[in-house]
Amino acid sequence: MAHQLHVAFVWHMHQPLYKDRASGRYLMPWVRLHATKDYLDMLTLLADYPSHRQTFNLVPSLLEQLEDYAKHDAWDRALELLVRPVDDFTADDKQYLFERAFDASWATMVRPHARYAALLDKREALRHVPSRRAIAAFGDADWGDLVTWFNLAWFDPMFLERDPALGRLVAKGSYFDLADREALCQLIRAYVGRVIPTYKAFAEQGRVELTTTPYYHPILPLLCDNRSARAAHSELPLPLEPFAWPADAEAQIAKGVAAFERHFGHRPAGMWPSEQAVSPAALELIARAGLSWAISDEGVLGRTLGRRFVRDAYGVPPDAVLLYQPYRVRTAAGPVSMVFRDQVLSDLIGFTYAQMDPEAAANDLHRRLDRTRRLLPDGEPYLVTIALDGENCWEHYFQDGAPFLNAFYQKMAADPALFMVTVSEHLAAHPPRRDLANLFAGSWINSDFTTWIGDPTKNLGWEALSRARQALEDARERLTATPAWAEALEELHIAEGSDWFWWYGVGHDSGQDERFDEQFRLHLRRLYVCLGLVPPPDLDAPIAPLQAGGDPLTGGMRPPVLDGNLGAGEWTRAAVYDPTAGQGAMHAAAKTIKRILYGCDRDHLYMALAWADAFDVAVGDEVGIFFFHPGRMRLNAALPYAADDDTPDTARYQFGHAVRLEPAMERAVIQEAGESHAWHTVGEPREWMNGKALELALPVRWLDAEPGQELRFVVAVVRHGQLLEILPLADGLAFNVSTGDMVSPA
Repeated sequence: MAHQLHVAFVWHMHQPLYKDRASGRYLMPWVRLHATKDYLDMLTLLADYPSHRQTFNLVPSLLEQLEDYAKHDAWDRALELLVRPVDDFTADDKQYLFERAFDASWATMVRPHARYAALLDKREALRHVPSRRAIAAFGDADWGDLVTWFNLAWFDPMFLERDPALGRLVAKGSYFDLADREALCQLIRAYVGRVIPTYKAFAEQGRVELTTTPYYHPILPLLCDNRSARAAHSELPLPLEPFAWPADAEAQIAKGVAAFERHFGHRPAGMWPSEQAVSPAALELIARAGLSWAISDEGVLGRTLGRRFVRDAYGVPPDAVLLYQPYRVRTAAGPVSMVFRDQVLSDLIGFTYAQMDPEAAANDLHRRLDRTRRLLPDGEPYLVTIALDGENCWEHYFQDGAPFLNAFYQKMAADPALFMVTVSEHLAAHPPRRDLANLFAGSWINSDFTTWIGDPTKNLGWEALSRARQALEDARERLTATPAWAEALEELHIAEGSDWFWWYGVGHDSGQDERFDEQFRLHLRRLYVCLGLVPPPDLDAPIAPLQAGGDPLTGGMRPPVLDGNLGAGEWTRAAVYDPTAGQGAMHAAAKTIKRILYGCDRDHLYMALAWADAFDVAVGDEVGIFFFHPGRMRLNAALPYAADDDTPDTARYQFGHAVRLEPAMERAVIQEAGESHAWHTVGEPREWMNGKALELALPVRWLDAEPGQELRFVVAVVRHGQLLEILPLADGLAFNVSTGDMVSPA
């Protein structure tokens, strides 16, 4: 038989703590909604394939909340309204449902249900009607059906089909009465209550391996010392008040391990460090906790080895041997084995296959794995690690991903050369043969920590956290053995979680970022109260007040030095666009550009394009920057590039002005579309490029705009006349000419 390839799937199940610990009420419903849709169905599908074994990472803060809903009658607003008579709904309750009861994938979770779809259409038709009139247009039957469908549609389709009690509600479809809704509430609690016991049973049967994470999902390297963020970006703006509390990182790990042992009856072997963020200091703490392995991303491995894992035309890295094996990291506390996920395969599942026919997607993934196996040398099996969020991507798949997963599992079961294993199973049979020295400090997102620090708003959050941490330390001597100290410490640990910083600043948009900000400040305020202190007044206001454009950045840019180095402090006042963000709780790998920074003063628009780690600028490459004027009645010239077959139709832009940069950066020209719709040269910007970034300055007088007028632009990356990528894919990035104000990135 041909040599085997081991494939380790590692699914990450994670939710931050949504609970107000003072009131006991849950401020958001996401734990229980994902519990009825995503946690059980993954095991239900896997049960039909006895030869397949997988690894699941269950974050302790998630487990705590699952237990709270199942055993302690936890409530959130959507669940409370489900069992309340519609006559008792207040205007505020109705406003909440009007805004939040369609928080689901419309294509796969709302539209398949006729009544839910009709309610959505009714809501959308009222979008521009004053709020009071819009709400008045919904009758009691509408509100009862809406709150029912919001809770019902978050059940996995297989459960809606197989469970007779759920099936009766689906068949009824409308005019749900209070008895229907109370029955649904009982079903929700029953399904949530099955999650932890089911995972425990699968683990005891050897079908899955379970791993843990630091309790409240903090970024370990940043807790140890947030200056570690400069390992990837020496110029990164950091908070004015540093944060370096390795004892907190150690405590979060210890609490996570203890919670895992309490739920599952044994200690975990492996850890998924929050956001796969690692550093030498973090690995030492993981080793000290007695964990034998950890996982991170191929980008971190590449930075550690000093190479990039580029792919061939079939998606396989030529140096696959380096990526597809475990490594040993020796620390002062002992060795830790590490595996590194295949970023491309993981992102295909997370972001691409949902848009494909399930059978075609399964074929593609199987073919990629088979080609990888054929290109690897004979001998001991190599290990491909596919690791990603195990809950958020499925709502974009037909039938919550079941057709795709079933098709893929069947192909794997029929192929004796591809073998699905747990990580510990592979490590036990094939321990690391190579040590890693000088582990790079980075995460699974761009191999850095900029998703959580470096943005002005994120930095403000860190400064508030640092001040609260110091207040706790100052109270240690007088309170250390008291319940108040323990309660304050718990609030601190919650506030150290990564999710608050994920939603701060530019990058990701939950649609309700203000709620995450409220919760972060709530925990910090409670910390001060527990210590007998008056919370600082600044915690009563949002960390970053929303402004007209939705972006807190105001004031003009100071001219940066155009040397391609993104010098320290030069881009502090710039708006930042992260092309891989904006997918809510999901985040894709950067393709060509990992960050666009832009800002202007009265005379120039300044722009920096930071290249993705996996992208090498080559001779013949071009960058096009195309400007257009929203609302202007003028025809635009066509984008003069050919698009790849995979480029979405929305990428075929037609705009009115363009900057064309020659690949050698010896010269660059700005062009505009004349009346004949041909491009005419009108000037040359100042620019510079090195291996890190392209930096340029464009005189605003070239842009033919009035002071204060909003303009938008997109960036195209081109190789030999072929469009590689265009960013962003919709609307463009906006700025106001001559004012220095940035408008929120689209």
